[in-house]
Amino acid sequence: MTETTVESIFGTKAGIVWEALNKNGSSNIGNLVKATSLSREEVYSALGWLGRENKINVEKRGRAMVFALHEAEVCSATIVSTPVEDSVPKKQSRVKASVRPKKTIKTRKVKTPNSNMDAVKRALVFILSEFEANREPSTTQVSKEVGMDSRQLGKALSKLDIKSESTRREGKAVKIYPLATKSRVWELEALDLNGLQEMSEAKIREMKDDKEHNPEKYTIFD
Repeated sequence: MTETTVESIFGTKAGIVWEALNKNGSSNIGNLVKATSLSREEVYSALGWLGRENKINVEKRGRAMVFALHEAEVCSATIVSTPVEDSVPKKQSRVKASVRPKKTIKTRKVKTPNSNMDAVKRALVFILSEFEANREPSTTQVSKEVGMDSRQLGKALSKLDIKSESTRREGKAVKIYPLATKSRVWELEALDLNGLQEMSEAKIREMKDDKEHNPEKYTIFD
């Protein structure tokens, strides 16, 4: 009897999504669902798996998240699919072919994540570990764990759609991070610091645009 493991479940789905990205190039969640015939939840879990293995990039385009394989992944896939006969060097002809000048590759500027993003990353790791133990950590617990003011950390996490909820414990009012956000925390925890920074900035831009187009939703206190 075949043993069911985390690797056999999520690893297999991650392989399906990897093949779709390798074949079709960068895609959003909707296109990946169509290309793989997986559910949205399965695609998210597969992307989280690939993100943990540092195999994908994520980019915000408008309101959609677009995922693509790292260049190294694409190159390795090309090498694997090259026929043997094509990889053997052919004899050079006596007539020298004209050599085209190499194109200069423009390097893309990479933004350095702000100093708080490392604490945010550690917070996500801690919150996820608590969720895995079926616990809902309080905002105070998380802020102490990462050494960052709870209010400042709460603002940074809210930009990534991770918000706390009020509840009562031992007769006292406390704020916790609910288990309902586990899938979102898992998705974010798989990203590196640059990915988290990009998502945070995209959320700020989205809120700014929404505020300009729907001013009645906001008060003077926002």
